[in-house]
Amino acid sequence: MDTCCGPCALPALRLFAPPEYEAHHLFYNPNVHPFLEYRRRLDSFEALMAEEGSGYSVVPYEPEEWIRAVAFREESRCELCYRLRLRKAADIALDEGFEKLTTTLFASPYQDHELITLLGNSICRSRGLEFVTWDGRDGYYEVIATARERGMYTQPYCGCLLSEWERYDRGRRAASKGD
Repeated sequence: MDTCCGPCALPALRLFAPPEYEAHHLFYNPNVHPFLEYRRRLDSFEALMAEEGSGYSVVPYEPEEWIRAVAFREESRCELCYRLRLRKAADIALDEGFEKLTTTLFASPYQDHELITLLGNSICRSRGLEFVTWDGRDGYYEVIATARERGMYTQPYCGCLLSEWERYDRGRRAASKGD
């Protein structure tokens, strides 16, 4: 399971629980910026996996992969990011003998579920894997409240430098558009 963060893993842990599923989470987030933000998310994720007794792997942080993928294609950054992460997750799933793949990105109302489904199906089909879709958007705010109650880190933006800029510079940009 491609896993973006601890909070989004919460509904997935329940949905893909034994005995029907034996989920293994992959934390591969080269898009997250800056490094301290990445560490906060990773620490929160690892604490959750330890609490839940869930299997997981972490791909070392290499933001260069994401930077190279989106450089000069910033308008398509989300698609490129989804593709990068799902390809890596599918390759690892194949190497590890898994038959199915999904992503915790489906927990968020801020992600493009149709695009993730399209990319996930294409990537998985090319590797002989099944891509599992699900929709956690309706319970998103409840999940965030649960994460906060559990003392988990909940991030204020998607992860990349551009989403951070959009999140925190919104007021200044909106003011300049009115000029």
